[in-house]
Amino acid sequence: MSKNKVTIITEDPSLAAKVLKEGGIVLFPTETVYGLGADSRNLSSCLEIYKIKNRPADNPLIVHLGNPALIPDIGEVPESARILIRQCMPGALSLVLKKIDKSVFSTGLTTIAVRVPSNPKTLEMLSYFGGPVSAPSANLSGQPSITRLDDAISEFDGLVDLILKGPEPEIGLESTVVDFSISPPKILRPGYFGWEELQKHVPDLEDYSELKEGETPSSPGVKYKHYSPKAKVIFTENQTPDRESAAIGISLTRGWKFALDLRNNSEYMKNLYSFFRDCDRLGISKIFCFPPANASGKEALLNRILKAQD
Repeated sequence: MSKNKVTIITEDPSLAAKVLKEGGIVLFPTETVYGLGADSRNLSSCLEIYKIKNRPADNPLIVHLGNPALIPDIGEVPESARILIRQCMPGALSLVLKKIDKSVFSTGLTTIAVRVPSNPKTLEMLSYFGGPVSAPSANLSGQPSITRLDDAISEFDGLVDLILKGPEPEIGLESTVVDFSISPPKILRPGYFGWEELQKHVPDLEDYSELKEGETPSSPGVKYKHYSPKAKVIFTENQTPDRESAAIGISLTRGWKFALDLRNNSEYMKNLYSFFRDCDRLGISKIFCFPPANASGKEALLNRILKAQD
């Protein structure tokens, strides 16, 4: 799409809510990545997101709410899901539920994914708005998600109606998605909350597995190549430096053209997408990603790296 909109850039969440009510598209920060949102009950606005991102039509959006108490108005909430809502929300967790509110956009699905982000500025916006906001990650389809305001402005100024400034994402990877529309429930996309942590509260929770061929996605990030820079992503344990390539990982050897040496998985998650974007800006053709530590965040990092190199 051509960048022909006049984009408001503001710290005022009430103005962002006003733009949403008027059918506009708002880019906003969450604790995970930046999101690209529209009024969930405005079909034309939700479809506009697909045009802006060049997003496949069957790739669903996640509904963002300002309060966990609003979730039962959108979807059926089993008791095990209520436990996770109490333990993890607001936060980096999305739940797929059997849809109740037929006015909410859901790509024709009978299920809906919902979450309550913890970013304070976005929670204010959602509170002012008072209803559901459908939003995927703010990035052109397939490319790395955005975790820095400068990248958000560079990519979407002129494409959206408003960019809300606030605390930048702290986690750096998209939310964990758990499907409670099936029994037993199952992780559809790994994220900040891992299976071992969630399984303590939901004992029959099944761990993440790849979408089978022919299955319809009920969550973003499970079907298509995602999170991918222009550079070729290579997952490897071989730390032989390549002076023409980039590398990201924990305790790296020296000798790379461009490298980000990290201390732990939290740093790895927070910096992965911004590193991909920096490599593209530098014109680097290969990015070597090294294994994360055997600790919290490992499964999410492996998922994003492998999706990026598919």
